[in-house]
Amino acid sequence: MPGILFWLLLPLHVLLNVVTVIHFSLRGQGKLILRAKRDAIKGLPNMWRKRREIQAKRKARVADIWRVLDKRLLSIRRKT
Repeated sequence: MPGILFWLLLPLHVLLNVVTVIHFSLRGQGKLILRAKRDAIKGLPNMWRKRREIQAKRKARVADIWRVLDKRLLSIRRKT
């Protein structure tokens, strides 16, 4: 994901992660989900390296990527 979209969508990503932790904690799986999140954070340096490599070779424009992203979580839709 291009940097601008990464930073734009980061708050939503963090919010969804918090909701996930709360959900699994209420189901008695708090330690498991927190361990998973800890392991994911430990992998961030490697992920950032790979991300830089991928972004350096990216050919799609930011607008093209934005257009194909599923934006259902960004808007409230009413069922009719």
